[in-house]
Amino acid sequence: MAKNSSFTYEIQYTKAADKFFKTHEAVRTEYKEALKELLVGEHPEKVDVKRIKGKKNDYYRIRLGACRVIYTVINGKVVVIKTILAGARGDVYKKMDGLK
Repeated sequence: MAKNSSFTYEIQYTKAADKFFKTHEAVRTEYKEALKELLVGEHPEKVDVKRIKGKKNDYYRIRLGACRVIYTVINGKVVVIKTILAGARGDVYKKMDGLK
């Protein structure tokens, strides 16, 4: 959990995302650094984030080289970033078809 003077954030992982990150620790580290820059950094515009269109929920993706990480944000006193999927560019979007 990371702290800033204005809020706290926490990162949660689904089983699918955690399974990917266990074999790709460098991507996990890069993802955490990208989220930190996005939320509390001086240059959040450097992070390649886009909202995914066509889904009921508000899903976003962060591009990390050839990998994509899909996540959603749950608001409250603590901002919770729930990491839904992670994987290669083509695979991650195919897996999204099974999400609601």
